[in-house]
Amino acid sequence: MCKYLKTNFKYFITIVAIIQFAVAFGQKPSLKEAHNNLIRKNDSFITANREKIFSQELAPFNFVIDSLEQTVQQLVKNYQGHTEEIESRTIDSLLTESKFRYRRYRLLYPKNYHRFADFKKKASVSSDYFENVMQGSFNDSSLFQFKEYRKCVNFYLDILSTKEYKFSHPEYVPIKRFDNRYDAIVELDALQSVKDFFIKDHFTSNIWTYRVEAFDYAYTKALEDVKNQAYVKTIKDTYKMGKDRRNAASEIRVYKTVDGITLNAHIFYPENHDKSQIKPAHLFFHGGGWATGLPEWSYGPCKGAAEDGRVAIAFDYRIRHIYGTDVKASVSDALKAIAWVRENAKELGIDPNKVVADGFSAGAHLALVSAMIKKPKEFGVNSKYSSRPDALILGSCPYDIAGRDVYNIEYNTNTISPLHLLEENLPPILAFHGEDDDMVEFSEFEKFRDAIGKTENSFISRSYAGAGHFYFSGSSKKDSDERRRLTEEFLLKNGFKTD
Repeated sequence: MCKYLKTNFKYFITIVAIIQFAVAFGQKPSLKEAHNNLIRKNDSFITANREKIFSQELAPFNFVIDSLEQTVQQLVKNYQGHTEEIESRTIDSLLTESKFRYRRYRLLYPKNYHRFADFKKKASVSSDYFENVMQGSFNDSSLFQFKEYRKCVNFYLDILSTKEYKFSHPEYVPIKRFDNRYDAIVELDALQSVKDFFIKDHFTSNIWTYRVEAFDYAYTKALEDVKNQAYVKTIKDTYKMGKDRRNAASEIRVYKTVDGITLNAHIFYPENHDKSQIKPAHLFFHGGGWATGLPEWSYGPCKGAAEDGRVAIAFDYRIRHIYGTDVKASVSDALKAIAWVRENAKELGIDPNKVVADGFSAGAHLALVSAMIKKPKEFGVNSKYSSRPDALILGSCPYDIAGRDVYNIEYNTNTISPLHLLEENLPPILAFHGEDDDMVEFSEFEKFRDAIGKTENSFISRSYAGAGHFYFSGSSKKDSDERRRLTEEFLLKNGFKTD
């Protein structure tokens, strides 16, 4: 047994011994509480040792997962033997939840193995590995009640949606995964009730992740494929809500059509906007890793900007999971969006010389890189109007995207990577970042902050200790108030806001 497996074995023996001692000597919480505590301990163990666990070959990986699952089974067994009678329903529920939790870890194995091999080597597993893991998962509709079952099946469907890339890390797969995902549900060797449930879930779980047009293919098919009429009604209601929510915008206009894809500008005007009295424009680009997301995520900030006297616009752009596009395509759309605003400045009632681009995560990258690209024509943008914003507000921005497109790309990612495009005479920038960000590492922010600090560019920033990618979630009032103050001062100083 290798040194790492011996360490694992000691962990498992220790956990089981603690369980046995606590139960035998009366130091016992309820079974459910003890189960949840153990699950948290095991999850923490996997998180702390993630790379070591998932970079192993299949046999030692299975040893780890099997052993973790057995600690849960041992917990239940010990409670049954030393405590008052526990309802069989409770025991079945806890064991079912843990079973699918660990099945999900098994589904994660090929993806993470590939990731920790720097995308250069795939796990040595059989071609039917995923099907074997999920065997027997689709012939019992009573499983719907279990959260871990639903999570496990949904992750399995996400894997199937990647088709020939299913043994690779799926994050950067350049195919139309969303439609593929629907087809994967229909093609399951499953009870009709199971298919119906997950088709319905395909709509209800994703309607706030993708724009409503992304559901057109699935919607047409679902009306025939789903036999449960209550689910059909839910699907219709969900689809309608996806359309109706857009009524919050003052106007929606097409700003670009490419490869049969229509991209929209969601516009919010200040109250009683007189277009002869031009206003600054505040543009918003949503996040989502250039793979997910929708303009509606920015509706709240758009309303705030409009109330503050700016014409606010949230943009669609091509994303990987829907259109199978790469990051460069998203950049092309952002460049076109900014040029379109200036082309239509008179109709929109905006000042073409006061355009602030605001984005979060991938959207922040699009805003920033738009200010750095000198030749938009190389990205398919043929406009006499500038694609360069006049000011930038960035949240959790990826500053170095080299390597973020890893499959079949035909361009150098440095050409759209801000850290590699940094130069003088950029628009003023206000940036925020969490120091514990595990999606866009804080080191990226530090490198960019240090590099731009050696230039004459205006770069105001704040970082937050202990905060992750969504640094504003659970933020202290002090930090929230400071961000609000800094943003208002930034907009005022650069002519986007009046006292």
